[in-house]
Amino acid sequence: MAALMRYRFAKRIYAVCVHNKHFSSESTGVYLTNEMKNPKDNAGAYFRPRKRQKSRSRISVERSSSLYGVKQLHEIAGDQVNELVDSKSAAGIEKTQTIFLEGERMIGEAVKAGVQLKSVYATDMNLLERLGVEGISRYLTNVKTLKYWVSQRAVTSDGIICAVAQKPIISKPKVENPLPVTVVIDRISDPWTAGVLLRTAYGMGCRKLITTKGCLNMWDQDVLTSSEGTHFYMPIQTNLSWKDLNEEIEATDSNVKVVLTGARPMVYRGIWKAEKKFLETNCDEDNFSSDSDFGEQTEESNFPLTNFSDVDFRDADDIVLIISDDMSKSFKQKFRFLQQNTVVLASVPIANGLAKLNPIVPGILLMYEIHSQMSINNKV
Repeated sequence: MAALMRYRFAKRIYAVCVHNKHFSSESTGVYLTNEMKNPKDNAGAYFRPRKRQKSRSRISVERSSSLYGVKQLHEIAGDQVNELVDSKSAAGIEKTQTIFLEGERMIGEAVKAGVQLKSVYATDMNLLERLGVEGISRYLTNVKTLKYWVSQRAVTSDGIICAVAQKPIISKPKVENPLPVTVVIDRISDPWTAGVLLRTAYGMGCRKLITTKGCLNMWDQDVLTSSEGTHFYMPIQTNLSWKDLNEEIEATDSNVKVVLTGARPMVYRGIWKAEKKFLETNCDEDNFSSDSDFGEQTEESNFPLTNFSDVDFRDADDIVLIISDDMSKSFKQKFRFLQQNTVVLASVPIANGLAKLNPIVPGILLMYEIHSQMSINNKV
């Protein structure tokens, strides 16, 4: 009886083995007798295998870049680091006369204005092709490497592109019938404010813009962005001392009117405190030159505050508009400049107890007031 049972069991096992062998040979060539031990090895017998996808034929970055004269950079190091660092810092810009540009729009505006590019860095070949500039150093690198050197707004879905360019030297504004006005920015540290003032000055047709010592870097990326590329069309002189500014005014033979305005009362109080100290020290030779004419020493200030709309600009041949945000006491050179040029303090009325406004407000109001009076007098 036992022998009969073993025979029947063996017969069933043999039939199953023969069936599995036949099935596997026709489909996948894999024996299914070990399917319980290794089910993954025999998955193809039960599931249709995924079709092998055709790999798209693409040219490698190294090969494509070599075809277009572009050098592949896996990391930015050595001379490239020095070039980028110098073009981003104020001291480096003064030393190398190079500036840093980021974003396809800003670089395109610079090329349109005739700015000479030295090198371009990008993460996509299409960005370099759309720029359409040859004969310069062009580098292709990855997003992770280039992302470190640009601001967040320069990172777009199309990729990242930045450039090092030669600092433009503009002798006169690229406008017809420029307004005889030189805008001076004094102690302004906000990039957005400086950029808007620069763009407004260019829009009003002013002759040039000057920054005094203590101001921000006018070639900073935030200033470039807020001015929307005005740097490439208007003369800009940076980091001038009050002595240098006074020499520029003396070099002109015309009648120059100097006006100073600010967005907070502290700007004027600093001048009055400096004047009071000058009167108390009675023209100390250590602070002021003895041959300078500072007028009569009276209790009444020589710098009265005048409403911006009451200032008469019609009799002036040239105007120097100083937009100041200096809250400290005026130092010796600045006070000497104010005394020698009989500066007019033009104020903007502030109501409702506000302590200050943005320097953009008095700056724009004075520029429009000057343009209005000059237009009536047929000087523009």
